[in-house]
Amino acid sequence: MDKKVTIVIPTFNRADYVTKTIESALNQTVPCDIIVCDHGSSDNTPEVVSKYGDKITYIRREKDFGPHFCWLEGILNAKTEFVHLHFDDDIMQPSFVEKTLALMSEDVGMVFCDAATYDHNAGKITNPVLFNFQKRWSTGIYKSKLLEKRLLKRGLMLSPAICLYRKKDFVDAMFPGQLPVDFGGEYHGVGVDIFISLLACLRYPKFGIVAEPLACFGVHDGSITIDAMHDSEKNTKLHKAYDSYRKYYCLIKLYKKCVLIRCITRFMSLGFIKLVKLFLKVIGLRKKG
Repeated sequence: MDKKVTIVIPTFNRADYVTKTIESALNQTVPCDIIVCDHGSSDNTPEVVSKYGDKITYIRREKDFGPHFCWLEGILNAKTEFVHLHFDDDIMQPSFVEKTLALMSEDVGMVFCDAATYDHNAGKITNPVLFNFQKRWSTGIYKSKLLEKRLLKRGLMLSPAICLYRKKDFVDAMFPGQLPVDFGGEYHGVGVDIFISLLACLRYPKFGIVAEPLACFGVHDGSITIDAMHDSEKNTKLHKAYDSYRKYYCLIKLYKKCVLIRCITRFMSLGFIKLVKLFLKVIGLRKKG
């Protein structure tokens, strides 16, 4: 794999928005592979996307199994080391890939930028600097512990639409469906996005940031995030879902750090009979062999 980026655009019934997203991917200042992954759209998305021909790769499934499966299929089809997931109603600035990729190195797990908001109805940017990261960080490389600490609090959320990751880390973080343990929260399409960034913090000592808005979040009726912001019940469920993934990550980190827990787990994997035999050997009540 060379140092090139695949832009994956998952889409579902957003033919009116996805063209702007594709155009922004095609307008990058460095060459990128572009994959549009469509699971179950019932509108005219296939016709809209077909006009791009071999400029992009279009993957379509007739049945929709949910957003995470769509993300995963698009990413699995990437042939590059680095991937960027961009949602079908968001827009990239032309220098997004060039500037984020410039900060990637062996010890950097992810790079992210600031964002703006784009009102599709008005056809203009409504909030030029959404997160204002430059108050805390300037463009550069920092220790992952700083980012991890903020991600584990409710104050910071990083959408994949402003992040650049390695394909292998994204695939490892993508486990479709519910968490293996019920941590008290679930919301459609929410959770994996924060877990990907946390996993990058766990695996790599550093992260990068471009402290300028290189992406625009689409604002319109039907957006999951915007919809939740105006509904207190949905907003509560959304935050609980994110908190569930934070708890899951803390459990994984505890396992990685605690030698005693790992030793017990390895012993238990031997099976109960083998464990008893090993114990008898240790105390001298059973002959070796």
